[in-house]
Amino acid sequence: MTRINRYLANASPVSSKSIAQAARDDPAILNLSIGEPEFGPPEYALAGIGTIDLQPETYLPALKRYEHSRGSLALRRAISNWYMRRYGLAADPESEILITHGGIEALNVALLSLTDPADRIALSDPGYALYARAIEVVGRQPVPIRRAAHGPCSADYAGCQVILVNSPENPTGHVLGNSDWDALASAAEANDAWVVHDEVYDTLCYAREHRPAKSLAALSERSVLVNSFSKKFGVPGLRVGWLVAPARVIDVAIRVHEALCLGVSELAESVALRLIEHPDADAWCDRQKIPLAAHNEAALRALGSSAGFRWPIVPMGGLFLFPDVTDIRRRLSARDDTPGGDDGSVVARYLLRNAKVAVVPGGVYGAAGRNHIRISTGGNRVLFLDALDRIAAACRALPACDTH
Repeated sequence: MTRINRYLANASPVSSKSIAQAARDDPAILNLSIGEPEFGPPEYALAGIGTIDLQPETYLPALKRYEHSRGSLALRRAISNWYMRRYGLAADPESEILITHGGIEALNVALLSLTDPADRIALSDPGYALYARAIEVVGRQPVPIRRAAHGPCSADYAGCQVILVNSPENPTGHVLGNSDWDALASAAEANDAWVVHDEVYDTLCYAREHRPAKSLAALSERSVLVNSFSKKFGVPGLRVGWLVAPARVIDVAIRVHEALCLGVSELAESVALRLIEHPDADAWCDRQKIPLAAHNEAALRALGSSAGFRWPIVPMGGLFLFPDVTDIRRRLSARDDTPGGDDGSVVARYLLRNAKVAVVPGGVYGAAGRNHIRISTGGNRVLFLDALDRIAAACRALPACDTH
């Protein structure tokens, strides 16, 4: 049989997506497995989308032409203004910003632009499930780095061409602080490495201030920002993202971008521009983190030690929680009907079956996550609180066990 890509042929489906589909198929299941925010799109944009962007005189001409490879200049200018007013960060819209087909294309374009085949790329363990796959599918080598209490040291990144960071982080909710950034900057300089900062949850920090990597003087010329409209504006189906990078990187990234998809949809760009350039855009985005902070606090109260949960990483931003469920697995071990697997997988199956709540096993996000589950906080508040009650009740119903 004529062969196909061996890596992809043997790759497993993305677990979070298969779990989410199972939840959609059973209306009795409360789905806390996927990061699709309930909020958005902003009310201020709806009228313009309906009366202008979706009218034939607007979209029919756009269907007949290719967009410029760099993307709409108006949108690039709006993104440049976004960084200046929110972070005091200058980004030249003419030469340092590239519009992409969502944040995932931005990430892949960045990695392909900065590395050669077989290069090493460091990434957090646990970390976003698609990072390792994105790295391996293009013939690069992922190097998982576990976060130490004292921060990473330069030796951890030896031989890495790129250090990939996600802050706020999926799945843990961690937001890099000053000491984290200082350690990363030292590691990048010591190894002459690029830092690629995936900051798609930047506006959703509720317990620590967000800092783009390029805003640090030590990283300004050796960092690339990956961002998108999906999470901050609640429009994951829009598929518009962007890169911010030094001009020489963008010049190379355009060649990769053209090879992958030529350009993005002008129609989608028009909607994106309407979202980000409105005078109320910043205030609207900032309001969306308020219910997320409340969900976080509710989870920490409901899923405490009495229910078997531990919180080695207290979430500070983003759409996810990542508690340790080792003690719950111990309680389940006494049951004859408990299937095997790592702690997160066993507990996730138990909650799906006994609590009718879908969560994601932490092992999906790397070996360091095997004792955890990931819980999404971006959904409806009433349903989220109901899900917490179900989880807590199901876990408290388990017998205590001797841990000595």
